[in-house]
Amino acid sequence: MNESTHQEKFEDVAPKKTMKVPSFSAFMHIILPILTWLPNYKNGWKDKLAGDLRAGLTVGVLLVPQGLAYALLAELPVEYGLFSAFMPPLVYGLLGSSREMSVAPVAVVSLLTSSGVSQIYDPVNEQAKYIGAAIALALLLGIIQLSMGVLRLGFIVNFLSHPVLSGFTSASALIIGLSQLKHVFGINTERSPHVHEVLESTVLELKHINYVSFGIGLGTMAILLLWKYPPSSPKFAWFKKYFKPFPSAMLVVILMTVISSQLDLNANDGVKVVGTVPGGLPSPEAPEVGDLGKLIVLALTITIISYMESMAIAKVYADDRGYKLDYNQELMALGAANIVGSIFLSFPTTGGFSRTAVNANAGAKTQAAGIFGVIVIAIALLAATELFEQLPKAVLGAIVIIAVAPLVNIMEPIRLWKVDKMESILLVITFALTAFVGVEIGVGVSVALSVLVIVWNASRPHYTLEGRLPGTTIYRNVKRYEEAEEIDGVKIFRFDANVFFANAGLFEDKFKKKCLYDGVKFAIMDLNACNGFDSSALHALHLILHDAEHKGITILVANMKGPVRDVFLRVGIIDEMGRENFYQSVHGAVLAAQERMKALGDDGNEKTTANNGVVTINMENKAFSVLDGETSTDDAPFDPVVKLYTV
Repeated sequence: MNESTHQEKFEDVAPKKTMKVPSFSAFMHIILPILTWLPNYKNGWKDKLAGDLRAGLTVGVLLVPQGLAYALLAELPVEYGLFSAFMPPLVYGLLGSSREMSVAPVAVVSLLTSSGVSQIYDPVNEQAKYIGAAIALALLLGIIQLSMGVLRLGFIVNFLSHPVLSGFTSASALIIGLSQLKHVFGINTERSPHVHEVLESTVLELKHINYVSFGIGLGTMAILLLWKYPPSSPKFAWFKKYFKPFPSAMLVVILMTVISSQLDLNANDGVKVVGTVPGGLPSPEAPEVGDLGKLIVLALTITIISYMESMAIAKVYADDRGYKLDYNQELMALGAANIVGSIFLSFPTTGGFSRTAVNANAGAKTQAAGIFGVIVIAIALLAATELFEQLPKAVLGAIVIIAVAPLVNIMEPIRLWKVDKMESILLVITFALTAFVGVEIGVGVSVALSVLVIVWNASRPHYTLEGRLPGTTIYRNVKRYEEAEEIDGVKIFRFDANVFFANAGLFEDKFKKKCLYDGVKFAIMDLNACNGFDSSALHALHLILHDAEHKGITILVANMKGPVRDVFLRVGIIDEMGRENFYQSVHGAVLAAQERMKALGDDGNEKTTANNGVVTINMENKAFSVLDGETSTDDAPFDPVVKLYTV
């Protein structure tokens, strides 16, 4: 192959990028997934309908007590929990791409709502303004989510690493659980988002404990735990078969409400109950927008946390059931659910772990399951609100505690310590900041630390010198493989990362230190792990070439990938270094270096000149030619040089 033919191939190899604009019909199917799954519902409709109805009924019944409990956690009147479980799941069912996702209030978002909005208005003394701000928060959250989805910014949430999410979730679950102890004990405590303050206030008020309320709370937790972890003995097989399928939260709500009502525990024993719950469906109202500016930071925090929680569980079931989630569409669906929900008096909502799991396990086949669940909520709002008036608050507190307890993962820091000590430290910092300083500060600082860790890791990537494993064409880290043999006069340097401004200095410094010194004739850059070079990296490369030129060392490049090659072509590095100095593999570069060193060591018929760090060999009387790519005398074939391929 001559150079002119090769040059044309060089120019044509880079893939051409084209943008395909979808038709209007295709666009509508993208933004309205219901247009895809609803027409296909007729295929196996009996099975789908049975599964969706069963799942919808189960989740709807579960949502009633959960909605009441999470409204209490958000320090809102309990009916707002039902309002928030009414319109958002209906909107999500029309727009969402997850078949199993159940959208409604969740514990962590309810906590964030309470801790954030209560800094603006007191939930007791300024209740009307507090409610208005919580609803406005849902509107702002929806606008941010919808905007991120439209702008295809779903990737941003990836900056919230697993350690940060785990630390935040554990701390939040601990705060949530402790904050509900006042309902279980039947006492009044100071409201606080800090673990130590909640504990202190609770301990000080224990002298006023209501033992009847405490008994109801313990009984509720015992029943919920029995349902969740039934005895494994065969004697209890009947229980698993006939009772476990029923929603335990709803059953305990009914049981404790009946007991409370029949014994008049509120009047006779001072047990705190829910009280009057206004009935009827929520009427549309324009949210108050005067406080939006004060809620931006809180809304951004909830955006990240809620989206991560939603996608974590949705992806599990999408992967398990063989369909693909559209993450940006999910952002738009959650955004629309919160925007429309805010018009119908909803506070912030998102997809929940436990409800989504219940929905999937109950047989949900399509997004219709969530829509069917809304019917149960509508019935509760229209006909059953009076039934909740005698419901003890201790029951709702116990439901929340049992729901969040599994989220406190005390073993995760130990596991992460074995994997990556920095990640374990990051988890502990996030937990401590969230639990003892504040939720918003904990998330904000932890996200910033996550970004710093990313930058730190990117700026200090792994690098190594490579040697050949005896009898093979494989090259490995000489420090990890004692048998790896370095080649006389040749150094092979591998940099295991993209080279960009954050690590370009390290790349230059370590390459010079490891490869450019007396005795080295050829230095090979193994770019197998590199997918990109930016301008800072190119500058570092020029400095390396300049230093190599003065020391009479030739730089060879192996395993160059397509994106890097495209950059090198555009800026002229290929021609500057010489096309004969680029190889498909490290072994090919080594063989070429060995042949050139042989040629340089003969009786003087060849001449060498240095140009920009590249040694050109004129071998008038030699049978070997680098450009011809002939087979070397080694046992492995010599790679044809001047060939570059996209990897």
